[in-house]
Amino acid sequence: METNAIFRKNYGSFRRFFSMLGKANLPYLWIVGYLAASAVIANVGVSSTEYSAALFAGNVGLTAVVLPYLFYQILSLILSSVSGLINNLCTARMDRNLRRMVWRKTVSLPLRFYENNNPKELLSRITTDISSISNLVMKVFLPIFTTAYASFVILQKVSSYDGALMWSLVAALPVNILISFILGRLQFGVQDLINRRNAELTATVAERTNNLMLIKSMSAEAKEAAAGGERMKASYRAAGMNIWITGTAIPIRAIASVLQTIVIILVGRGYYASGALSLTEWIAYYGFAIQLTNILSAYCGYWTSFKSAQGAVDRVSEIMAEPSENLNAGSTMESPAGGIRFEKVDFSFGSEPLFQGLDLDIPAGRITAVVGPSGSGKTTLLNLIDRLYPLNGGLIQIGGKDTSDYSLTSFRRALGYVTQESVMYAGTIRDNLLHGLGRTPSDEELDEACAAVGILDYVRRQSLGYDAPVGESGASLSGGQRQRFSVARALLKKPDCLLLDEATAAMDIGGKAGVWASIRQVMAGKTVVYVAHDAQTIRNADYLIVLRDGQVEAAGEREDVMASNSYCREMMENGEEGR
Repeated sequence: METNAIFRKNYGSFRRFFSMLGKANLPYLWIVGYLAASAVIANVGVSSTEYSAALFAGNVGLTAVVLPYLFYQILSLILSSVSGLINNLCTARMDRNLRRMVWRKTVSLPLRFYENNNPKELLSRITTDISSISNLVMKVFLPIFTTAYASFVILQKVSSYDGALMWSLVAALPVNILISFILGRLQFGVQDLINRRNAELTATVAERTNNLMLIKSMSAEAKEAAAGGERMKASYRAAGMNIWITGTAIPIRAIASVLQTIVIILVGRGYYASGALSLTEWIAYYGFAIQLTNILSAYCGYWTSFKSAQGAVDRVSEIMAEPSENLNAGSTMESPAGGIRFEKVDFSFGSEPLFQGLDLDIPAGRITAVVGPSGSGKTTLLNLIDRLYPLNGGLIQIGGKDTSDYSLTSFRRALGYVTQESVMYAGTIRDNLLHGLGRTPSDEELDEACAAVGILDYVRRQSLGYDAPVGESGASLSGGQRQRFSVARALLKKPDCLLLDEATAAMDIGGKAGVWASIRQVMAGKTVVYVAHDAQTIRNADYLIVLRDGQVEAAGEREDVMASNSYCREMMENGEEGR
């Protein structure tokens, strides 16, 4: 498998790669400063080499040779330090700008993208791979131009001694190109493989560490340790292949460099013996030739580094090429007033259709419960109302207006949605309550929202109050507490339409009753749509919809549907629906 990955035909897309760099807001002024400093260093290097040659030839005149030599050496050191500083600053700025760019892209991708890609693998894209891109620009792309200019200056100086000498130096170029091409192809494949194996390992470790309670409760420590070991072994094998390729490249380049040096010495010695070159010029020629050989060897490294980095960031460029959600296209929704209507709605996950020609009306200003067996489309129904997925066909209207006419940003801000997961982030209670709110409510308003869902006493027991940390993913909270905070967060939006997906499933009986009493009071005259999961919760509804196999089996007033629908009767008798 690894061998096929190395020699696969797709060696990355240059167009995607450079298109991505074009969007990265590179620090162009700093880059220009780096290029200018490098150009000056190249010219200073030529002068320094000539004065060095004069010293080796025995010319030790203080003002004619020694002092100029010291001046150019000191100037070269100063400029090199400045150039290195600028290079490092540019690299740091690129890292920052590229990470911003990729993160913004990541959060704007549609949910469909994450169904086909492991979200946790994106960790390495935003961290390790971004560093590869910035290093590629500053350690490969720009040095290609700076060393090309340095080569031009050197060849120009050598040609002033004798034109044939210049061409003797250029003759070594094809050998370096051939070596670079072969090693580059190998390096790209193996680096791409390393990148993918490391991303898989990162995703596995992140997922398992977030679910250690399950692992321990199932006594699965040995199994998970073995599974993680296999991921690590795969990463090790990929790294081992890279070590072999790199180890092979070093002696190949060394042999090529030695052969080039021998040729240079023989050619220069011949010109010196014939009297075409003075001793100073022959020594200078040798110094320039060694510099040029080093530059050509560096080009081998540049090409290999380019192919390596191209492999490492290929996935990043693919992410940047993915179509994003157009969050701001459309008119602004002020308030989602009115009933919700599904008209001939088609929707599928992959090739499996869920809704086909679905027609459904949800009344305005009432509390509507959606029930049905597992896989009937209850959660998907709420996701489509919130426009988390695009429709395959048909339309959804609110108040008689097509929801797709509104911008996604304004539409989603106008609705409140509490998902099954009751997501909490690492941070404080306040951070989580205000997440995505767009305003900063007072503590009194936070108290009202928390009191409505029965969590205010918990907040007041914390020494830091709303500034108390909740742990990673709300780890310090119980499932019921996370749900209460999630409902409070939705109520702080003051929505005219509230969607709840099993939002009270983790609460006790008394907690559910209290939260629903508050929802009915706060959302009086507004639209509430929720997925009901048990007999107690279904009693909070005014209107009831039964889904089965992606179709509406029954819809109407709660008492009427419960009396006429066998699934609802069974649910009430058993106390819980089939999820």
